[in-house]
Amino acid sequence: MNTQEIAQKLCEHCQNHTEMQALEELYAEDAVSTEPMAPEGMDPVSNGRDAIKAKHEWWGNNFEVHGGDMEGPFINGDKFSLIFEIDATDKNSGQRWKSKEVALYEVENGKIARESFFMLPMS
Repeated sequence: MNTQEIAQKLCEHCQNHTEMQALEELYAEDAVSTEPMAPEGMDPVSNGRDAIKAKHEWWGNNFEVHGGDMEGPFINGDKFSLIFEIDATDKNSGQRWKSKEVALYEVENGKIARESFFMLPMS
């Protein structure tokens, strides 16, 4: 798949809440993910598809998502970005917050090799 096709497919998975399937289909085995504000005790860099899956599982176990929105994809050569808005509650603290972040994806050899997230401060 080319970058446009990968971006469209990732958007479909995000809309259908099948992100784990997207990880299997679209991400390189050695993909890297970086987060702007990792929780205490968690590395802001996830190395490898299994580590990225674990990050998704952690998110699902710790947050209740009330809603959100996605814009994009915005394509630039072998890169694309998406803008995510999210409304979620931290299950442990009960704190509800909204955030907006830009995700930058880099494609190599037909797979997502790197994802980087850039977040606006939470409200």
